[in-house]
Amino acid sequence: MEVGSSSSNFKLYDQFELLEFEDRLVFKSLESPDKGFSICRHESSSGKPSKTSTIYGVAGTIRLLAGTYVLVITSRKEVGSFLGFPVYRVESMKFLACNEALRFSNSQEKRDEAYFMSLLKTVEATPGLYYSYETDITVNLQRRCKLMEAWTSKPLWKQADPRFVWNNHLLEELIEYKVASLRSFKYGVTGTRMWRRGANLEGDTANFIETEQLLELEGFRCSSLQNEESYYLTSLDCSVKLSGP
Repeated sequence: MEVGSSSSNFKLYDQFELLEFEDRLVFKSLESPDKGFSICRHESSSGKPSKTSTIYGVAGTIRLLAGTYVLVITSRKEVGSFLGFPVYRVESMKFLACNEALRFSNSQEKRDEAYFMSLLKTVEATPGLYYSYETDITVNLQRRCKLMEAWTSKPLWKQADPRFVWNNHLLEELIEYKVASLRSFKYGVTGTRMWRRGANLEGDTANFIETEQLLELEGFRCSSLQNEESYYLTSLDCSVKLSGP
């Protein structure tokens, strides 16, 4: 969550207490309980929350036929460090309904919503998503060394290379509360590298990926950068099945 617009008062909170009330969702920082935000589900009031849990970030929101859902990170694992800052892998995520529009939908709309929700379940189980609360991991070391100091003083969501922010579109409504910069795959074409092949007419390839190997020794840093992408032009296939010879 962003508390200010400069490095002096900008802070990301890495753990939230999520309180699920009937009429609203409340997100409170465990570090600073007076900091947080809420999402109104409907106009009413309720007493105690039906469920309380700890989450590790809000990855964004998405609108379906019957309403809006918020995506939260429910578990994480620290897998390493980058420039001295911890890097985490998303272990599990969950979509939570932000309103009760589905209750007033007809049978066909409910069936359509159930289908789209099944697709969101795939998103919840997407592997290989990494992020950091304290540094931008979307920019490689070579480019980072060329950037001005003013760039590093910006909030993380302004520093990030949008090509590698997998949840960029999900963050449009919550951009002022961006939790982390997640380094994954180029999003010019919808989908992930594991499940998509091909390119669109604008030249955006579905499986573009940037791989960087870093070496740190006695205060010195160097990196090797490699870019990979698809060459199956003007063909997008999300049902490709790879098999051996």
